[in-house]
Order: sequence, then structure tokens, then C-alpha cells
Amino acid sequence: MAEMNTAPEQSMGGQFQPQQLQQNTTVIVNQPSAPTNQLLIGPIHGTREWSSGLFDVCNGMGNSVFTFFCYCLTIKDLSRRIGERGLTGCVPSADINIRTRIRTLGGIRGSICDDCIAVTFCKMCAACQEQRELCSMGI
Repeated sequence: MAEMNTAPEQSMGGQFQPQQLQQNTTVIVNQPSAPTNQLLIGPIHGTREWSSGLFDVCNGMGNSVFTFFCYCLTIKDLSRRIGERGLTGCVPSADINIRTRIRTLGGIRGSICDDCIAVTFCKMCAACQEQRELCSMGI
């Protein structure tokens, strides 16, 4: 009868090599999450009105002239101030999203339909109003 080698520690060369059984157990205590931006937190329903009217462009004439000639730069500045990426102004309908974000951050009454109408028909006036609102909010 042939003798069977049952020792897993021996190699073919006849040299004894100890077998190491090592198990590492990693316990996950917290699930990973995306970083949060404190600017993104706002009330669900608005409780106040805009601090200035949609057509109050004379309240900041320099801002109004800049917005008229450099609308894309105004949108870029608005998006930066609310914590968005710099290329937000290149995205179609980003101005509606920016207005909605500012409205919800400020706790301003309104709806996304109101935002869409204001931006679609009064794009420059809406951007000026958003600039004034962020200034009054201290952002």
C-alpha cells in the first residue's frame, strides 16, 4: 500500500514549509457618502417674497449693464456663489435650475413653473434679481 501524504506543509522537494492561514476581516462602521455642501440645504416651502422685484433693474445699474452684455459670465458667477460647478452656464436651461436653487435656499415662495416663466421671458431681469437676492442673503 502506498502511503498518502496528507500534510499540506510539505512541498515536492521534501522541504518542510509551514502553511500560513491568515484571514483579515474588515468591519465597515460607516457607509461612504458623497461630500455635502451646506449651501444646498434650504426649506422645502417658501415663507417670504423676493427682496426685490423682477423689474427693479435700476437697483443695481452696474449689475444690470454687466448682465446685459455678459449674461454667460453672470450665470457663471451665480452658479459659483451657490456652490455649483463653473461650467453650469454652458448647460441648456441651467438658468432655470439656478433660479430654483436660489429661491429654495432663500425660502422664497414660488414654483418651478414661476421660475421657468421668469427666465424664459425675462432672462436678463431674472439674472439681475438673482444677483440682488444673493447679495441680500449674504451669499
